[in-house]
Amino acid sequence: MMQLIRSVVYSNLFVAFLLTSLTVSSYAIVDSLENHWYVPMSIFLGSFVLYTFHRLYKIDFIPKNQLAERHVWVLKYAKPLKYAMSFAVFIQMLILPSFDADAIVWVIPAGVVSAGYTIPLLPTSSGWQRFRDIPLAKPLIISLVASYLTFGFPVFEQWGMQGFLTKSMFPLFVERLLFLLAVTIPFDLRDISNDKHAGINTLATEFGFQRGRQFGLLIAVIWFIQASYLSCQMEGSISMLFIFASLFALVILAYALMKEEWKELKYTLIFEGLILLYALAFILFSRFHSMA
Repeated sequence: MMQLIRSVVYSNLFVAFLLTSLTVSSYAIVDSLENHWYVPMSIFLGSFVLYTFHRLYKIDFIPKNQLAERHVWVLKYAKPLKYAMSFAVFIQMLILPSFDADAIVWVIPAGVVSAGYTIPLLPTSSGWQRFRDIPLAKPLIISLVASYLTFGFPVFEQWGMQGFLTKSMFPLFVERLLFLLAVTIPFDLRDISNDKHAGINTLATEFGFQRGRQFGLLIAVIWFIQASYLSCQMEGSISMLFIFASLFALVILAYALMKEEWKELKYTLIFEGLILLYALAFILFSRFHSMA
């Protein structure tokens, strides 16, 4: 059973499913959006390809003492992963004509930032760097791109960028960004040892595990305050507030139990599991609300 779980997680199928679920939850939160099946499908295929590319890119150059469990798994199954990536790109090309030109243009920045997370695309005085090499920026970049794709993309795919930047839509984007940032910071804490060896300045390597955890808790509190304010303005406000409060309690509990010596699979199942709960809560809320 654990072997199957590792395969689903380390093959990036799990994170692709998470991002797809987040995208579907955006249609649940914004009732006036038409559910275009090809948007979540594209998010699934694109995220699988990008995350797998991140894992495979120059993995042979990682020193053996810095190889995490996910790296060892990817090295073992590199060839099947490359075939799966090729198949995903082929399917994505078939879906591409479903989008108009404006939607494709607006999704390009997220693709560039995602690629630049691993490939040195950022010119600096000391040479070309990756976006992940920007001090303290890793969780913010991941959260920003994920929020942009899973909430921003479904909105501007139908209404254009002007629809995304309205007073009703942009606060929802900020809510998602804050939540994802709160549950992404623990992965900086997980990678503290490897990032130190690699010379990457992260929240964890700069301030340590405990202060990094305190900062993550602060972001969680800010998220809950903003989410609670939003829920008061939305239909079904009491139910929405209950969902946000329940998620907040689970996030706080996860932070309270978190230990530096946790295995990376445990970090993934708990904190990415919270993302899945977040998405499913709004999908189920929308279903029950529409039936009432």
